[in-house]
Amino acid sequence: MPGALRQLVIDHLRAHPDEAFTATKISRVIEKSSGAIANALDKLVKDGVADQMSDRPGTYRMATPNDKA
Repeated sequence: MPGALRQLVIDHLRAHPDEAFTATKISRVIEKSSGAIANALDKLVKDGVADQMSDRPGTYRMATPNDKA
């Protein structure tokens, strides 16, 4: 089902809005491939849904309305 992984990642980030996660940490929770999650996170950043907080390791969190200003 297209978009299912993306939605799982969004749901996880929304459930923890004040935390930043690596793809590996998310993969341990939602039990999906960390590589696929990393790809989904990259797309979420491009779409403005998530913010990348650091490069190495890549950590991400849910974007907040203030981030888009």
